[in-house]
Amino acid sequence: MKAYAAFSIKSFSTNLAYRSEVWLRTVGNFITIFIQVAIWKAVIGKGSIDGIGIQDMITYSILNTLIYSLLLTNVYRTVDERLRTGGIAIDLIKPLRYPLYLLADRLGNSLYQFVFTVIPTLLITWIYFGITQPYSLHHLLAFLLSIAISLTISFALGYLVALIGFWFLTTFALEWTLIGLMTVFSGSFLPIWFFPPKWEAVAQALPFQYIGYIPAAIYMGRIPAENIVSTIGIGFIWIVILLSIVWLLWWKAVNRLIVQGG
Repeated sequence: MKAYAAFSIKSFSTNLAYRSEVWLRTVGNFITIFIQVAIWKAVIGKGSIDGIGIQDMITYSILNTLIYSLLLTNVYRTVDERLRTGGIAIDLIKPLRYPLYLLADRLGNSLYQFVFTVIPTLLITWIYFGITQPYSLHHLLAFLLSIAISLTISFALGYLVALIGFWFLTTFALEWTLIGLMTVFSGSFLPIWFFPPKWEAVAQALPFQYIGYIPAAIYMGRIPAENIVSTIGIGFIWIVILLSIVWLLWWKAVNRLIVQGG
């Protein structure tokens, strides 16, 4: 495990070379939040919709945007590049488990984003817009656990797209499909509690809600305390399902490369 920790540290250190990008990401996050808040102010005004006021939507927009900054979904870009350059063959002969290496690499990047992007953006938006406190200490602890679930599911989804790319030699179309599904069903812009009943049922039957909606909903108390354990439990079930599919496809992809002489 020390080797994988070293890869995380290396990824974190590598990102330090692109410190100018920090300001761009921070400004980009603020603009995203600013636009969403402006839209919700126009829609809700000083009133509320189904008990949701403007400050609730400000908090939701901030949390969702910042969570998205930490996601590990773009692991598919790393794999796609290695596929195009042929570097994947070299990766496979290294004395390490490639999926764990990728996870360690993305976690290092996520830690960098947390320190240099999420924290500054949170401070700026908290001063400018304000953000409500967690519904309770119990909800705060569950929120932190849900972030871990969010990161794991995002990695599994991104890696799943990358593995399918072994058969198509490109992940471009798959990337946009994943982005589209995440945008709609993770509640990244429109919270799932505003969905029509049929679409809400669809969203709740998919893992995407754990990427953004569930953590924010837990933080805000939209998920009652008595439902938190079952909600978290379902998140872990999704992790098991997705990682099982990932491992199955991974071994099939490796065998395919070996058979083709890659």
